[in-house]
Amino acid sequence: MNAQESLREYEVQTIRFVGNETFGEEVLQSVTQLRETPSWFFKFLFTVSEKLGERNEYFDPIVFETDFARLRNFYHDHGFFHVHIDTQLSINHTEKTVALTYVIQEGRRSYIDSVVYNGLEGLPGEVIEEVRNQSLLQVGEPFQTQVVDNELRRIVQVFVNHGYIAFRVDTLIAKRFASTNNVKIEMRFTAGGRYRFGAIRILSDTAVTERVEEEVILRHLDFRTGDFYSEAKKAESERNLNRLGVFESAQVQHVFDPSNDTSRAIPIQINVRPRPFHEITPEVGVSDENNAFNILFGVGYNNRYFLGGARNFSTRAGLQIQSIQSIRWSEVFKKGGHLDSSLVGKFDLSVQMIQPYLFTNKISLSWTISSIFEKQKAYFLPILNNRVGIAAQTADFTRLFVDWNLQRINPTVLIGSGPDPLQGRGLQPQFNSIITFTLQRDKRNDLFSPTDGFFHSGSVEEAGFLPSLFGGVFGSRLPYSRYYKLSIVGQWYWNVVDERYLILATRVKGGYAQLYARSPANEVPLTRRFFGGGSSSVRGWKSRELGAFPQPDRGGNASFEANVETRWHLFKYAGKLWFINLPNISLVFFYDAGNVWRSVGTVRGSEVAMATGLGFRWDTIAGPVRIDFGVRVYDPTASVGQRWITERRFFAETASSGVLHFGIGHSF
Repeated sequence: MNAQESLREYEVQTIRFVGNETFGEEVLQSVTQLRETPSWFFKFLFTVSEKLGERNEYFDPIVFETDFARLRNFYHDHGFFHVHIDTQLSINHTEKTVALTYVIQEGRRSYIDSVVYNGLEGLPGEVIEEVRNQSLLQVGEPFQTQVVDNELRRIVQVFVNHGYIAFRVDTLIAKRFASTNNVKIEMRFTAGGRYRFGAIRILSDTAVTERVEEEVILRHLDFRTGDFYSEAKKAESERNLNRLGVFESAQVQHVFDPSNDTSRAIPIQINVRPRPFHEITPEVGVSDENNAFNILFGVGYNNRYFLGGARNFSTRAGLQIQSIQSIRWSEVFKKGGHLDSSLVGKFDLSVQMIQPYLFTNKISLSWTISSIFEKQKAYFLPILNNRVGIAAQTADFTRLFVDWNLQRINPTVLIGSGPDPLQGRGLQPQFNSIITFTLQRDKRNDLFSPTDGFFHSGSVEEAGFLPSLFGGVFGSRLPYSRYYKLSIVGQWYWNVVDERYLILATRVKGGYAQLYARSPANEVPLTRRFFGGGSSSVRGWKSRELGAFPQPDRGGNASFEANVETRWHLFKYAGKLWFINLPNISLVFFYDAGNVWRSVGTVRGSEVAMATGLGFRWDTIAGPVRIDFGVRVYDPTASVGQRWITERRFFAETASSGVLHFGIGHSF
């Protein structure tokens, strides 16, 4: 020990693991506390500011011995009960450094032999089935202490969600057989009495004048007095109330001590604080709608309790301008200047009503009427839209959306200095009836900055069936499209190293639309097509400038995109530098691929565009502020010999034609 004590001033040069077949070096390094000393660059930064660099890492004999025990316990917890670990120290007295090596002989691993649950006799069948059939412990799987702990927590939740709040675990035994080295896991429970929801009391904050009817609150609960108690239903009921938007806060609490209760009825107290029912909101901000940086101006009115029942009525007017640096303002303010090709933007006026309760608190109904005037470089597009939507919570983390849109569009193409109707150009005026079914499953751990989980979405859209069935009932002589459209999106997130330090995010999405049954209109509506390029697409191109055909700003009927991002919070532990909170800053490396085609039949693998680049993120209350710079790795529209990044001069051709993107929120 004295020899090791003398090494306290020696830096840890390297830490190596030898013989570790099951677990990688990064995993084992996360178990131990000793770290390798940083490189000279980070040492230098540390002398400038402790917030930017890293301090030297020195050998500590006590921590070294503790790390040895941690590694051994880690292997035991994962079923390696015969693991043997040796340590080696290589000392350089001249440079005062120590190199550590852990030599690991993992030995034979233990697997789960059997799982026995005792104490289930006489319990309801649904409880027994849920305990046994949804077990996390599977025979033949490796023994892991963490999985056993997770199973124990799951069982506690099962009993508590079926009214057994006095449930306890009497014994938990993991017995290892010497003959097979495998483990038998045995648990014994005492369920105790079964409890029900008791009387429900509602308390509204007296500091505010607004009041929400008790009937509205009660119908958004997932339980009633007399139902078997469930912690999950209590928590979901609280979420239901807070999702209404009419409360600043809503809490559902039980108010009893089970040790002093003999009635087995749990009283419930609901504390609510209503928000102001009327609100006028001016808007000045930015967004990344249409995969581009937009400046927004608007004003909205919101009535959160329209005609009672927590019904929401809102109206909004908004102006959105894109790429203001490219606008010829002297032309825009002339007569007819709103048609100038340099102007890209949108004005919309909408009225919406949301009925939060439709047959059940899991289904809501919305009705929106909107008038939109969209201006792109090549065309001007007035849109009148009437939308009726139904949103249903079909399961935990899963939602179903059904939308019916009645949409009239009257596009005008801009050629030279004046407008020209789009008759015969594939973009004619239309009046469409569009029905869309969308199923989403969202298990991201955070809506704005996810670090784990996934998001899946699939939609099926059809237009033209109702007009063809009912003829002139819709009262329009304009042609309509008969088409179907399929779209899918998959997003996945992983913590690669540590929570919120290095995140890997991927997305794949695609879709296609197809006319059918002699469509009266010869094109899918402009508003329902796919567009490529922009801040949430393939970032080597500007918004709506990517397509495997001329005039990509008019969109296509087939699309595919794949995106990969590594989000590096390199200053996670840095604290503040002046007024900047460094942990809120992260860097992103991204790689995008994809394109848009006229139809599925024209899709070619050789036309998949690719881009890469670097990004900057600054986390704010409204979400991450995003700046990305993308360059083209492969440009299928370039001439032969200029398509790949390796065939072009980097600074003179590739970097100079790169695209800078701004946005709010992550790209996906």
